[in-house]
Amino acid sequence: MSAQPEHAPPPGRIVAYEHPELAGVLLCPEHSQEYPGSVPLAPGDLPDGGYCSHGTPDGHVCARAFPMKKRTSR
Repeated sequence: MSAQPEHAPPPGRIVAYEHPELAGVLLCPEHSQEYPGSVPLAPGDLPDGGYCSHGTPDGHVCARAFPMKKRTSR
């Protein structure tokens, strides 16, 4: 997930952001604003879903859940 997607998702499809310097660290749209250069992600970029990793000095972690890519039945 550390590479930027080839095509950024349309604004309505963005569900999470990847931290611009820490590979694999996901952020919710609210907390991504604190990190310029965050990479926008759509559900298809998160095959297993994920959680916002933003933390505060007092130990609180956002942990907002991100939807995973919809799996199709065969």
